[in-house]
Amino acid sequence: MKDIILIYMICAPISMIGSLFIIITWLLYAKLKNSGSNFIFFQAISDFFFTSKYIITIIFYYLNIPQFSDENSSTDTNPYCFSLGLFSQFFGQATIMWSYTMTVKVFHSYFEMKKKNNNSINSNNNNKQNSVDKTLKWYHLFVWGFCLVNATIIGISKQYGPSSTGCWIVGANNPYRFFELVPLYFTITTSIIILILILVKMKSSKPSSLLPTESMRYNQQAREFKIQLMKFVLIFIIFWLPATVLRTLEYFGIEETFFILLDAVSVSLQALANSLVWATSPQFLKLMKRKVVNKPNKQMEREYLINK
Repeated sequence: MKDIILIYMICAPISMIGSLFIIITWLLYAKLKNSGSNFIFFQAISDFFFTSKYIITIIFYYLNIPQFSDENSSTDTNPYCFSLGLFSQFFGQATIMWSYTMTVKVFHSYFEMKKKNNNSINSNNNNKQNSVDKTLKWYHLFVWGFCLVNATIIGISKQYGPSSTGCWIVGANNPYRFFELVPLYFTITTSIIILILILVKMKSSKPSSLLPTESMRYNQQAREFKIQLMKFVLIFIIFWLPATVLRTLEYFGIEETFFILLDAVSVSLQALANSLVWATSPQFLKLMKRKVVNKPNKQMEREYLINK
């Protein structure tokens, strides 16, 4: 298992740095805070803690704590590996669920009835923010509640222990692994379908006017931010697909070293990929140009980041 440990040693630290980059910049700059970036922020928190499990796995490896096995029994599971498996399941599900809520958010943004003029955009901004804050509470209840119930049921059943990639759910064909697989099947499938629908919608609703009105600038910023959320969703699909394939193959008794290594690379690098999308977004680059380069211009001053 030295190959897996080496992968974790390379990928996990830089991914945690990437998550911290999102968290710190979101906290520092008020103009990066809006209802859409809230999802990115909480996913970054989940990514940070989930990726930290790989650092703990490395520590366990050098402390000779058993954590790599394909046995179907959990009778010999040590409390350290059990705790890490519980920790991994909770924050792994949190990462998946926050990615899914981004899908729901961008889907709702593209398909809601939103034909408004400039006055309605400005006058309804405060009411919209209050509504968004209330909606976010329900997202929190859904994500953290689901993760808590999911991880606790497996823990009560004493199913955490060594696995092919470290401490998780014991037994390659353990039915409790469907607590991970079913959410993955559902979220990945629906995310792919929604992305396709959105791409069709975007193609048929490209702006026809080139007049530089406030409404056009607002719509352009809204479009840019929705595209950013879509990139996060796409990263989730790409980086969690190998893990889904691996666990499915293991359940049916097929062990592929390639997918074990690919899973170790992809899942541990998701946070880094997210940070790259965050750092290259138009909103972030414009803000950094104003803060770091310190060359504001009147046109940039008139622009505002969307809050919807």
